Amino acid sequence: MSEIRRPFPAATIALLRPDPSGFLVFLVQRNRAVGFLPNAWVFPGGRVETSDRLRAHAAVRGGGRAAERLGGDLDEAFAVLVAGVRETFEEAAVWLGDGMPRERRFELGRDGRPFTDVLADTGASLDLDRLHPWSRWVTPSVEPKRFDTRFLLAITDDVDALHDDGETVASKWMRPGDAYDAAVRGDLPMAPPTWWTLHELAQYDTIDAVIAASTDRPMRPIEPIAKVDTGEFELVLPGDPDHPEPAISGLPGRVVFSQGRWWARKAS
Repeated sequence: MSEIRRPFPAATIALLRPDPSGFLVFLVQRNRAVGFLPNAWVFPGGRVETSDRLRAHAAVRGGGRAAERLGGDLDEAFAVLVAGVRETFEEAAVWLGDGMPRERRFELGRDGRPFTDVLADTGASLDLDRLHPWSRWVTPSVEPKRFDTRFLLAITDDVDALHDDGETVASKWMRPGDAYDAAVRGDLPMAPPTWWTLHELAQYDTIDAVIAASTDRPMRPIEPIAKVDTGEFELVLPGDPDHPEPAISGLPGRVVFSQGRWWARKAS
């Protein structure tokens, strides 16, 4: 039996922007050449790096409430929040803080300069109070590359977010319901956590309502169990009889990949 790999801590941020229709969310499409979720539409994000462990750094402001909601070790929780800010800047050119020129994004991504060096050069600061925890998904144990990803929300103004033309190759602002419907039609390939998060966000009419709802959502890890017994690829979720964890309100018991996209199913 192969050893189960421990998941890497990671963060992804759903950027929300006001719109006359309610609000929009920003999505990027991953390059077909990347090793994890190639070609998928996702929220900007990535794994926690050593350079993200900046809880006591002078550039880091706020974040205490969000870190407590993430649970576990506080230093690790702050690193997750910092990683979300850094990755969102690299992949979407949106800096959640002050003083960071947009062109410096490529120094972090393609050039690989230490994050602390770029912070020192620019005098930029991160505003972690802009982050609102939403959910937590863990890659199934059968996968060779696994992530323990916190899904976070952040509000932006009419900022010109833009993919990096490297790790991500396309981007768009969309109403959550429209993005979810596009995934249902098979027009936008997505992994279940992104697809389901869009479905959840589409239940709200305003950003204020979404942020209010985020304050008391459970941050229990959702770790699907992969099954192929029926000839279809299914993910069993908490609340299904074949999953050891109790149900999470609103979450389907299973999702199945069929006809090129994911379908929700009630618990069997």
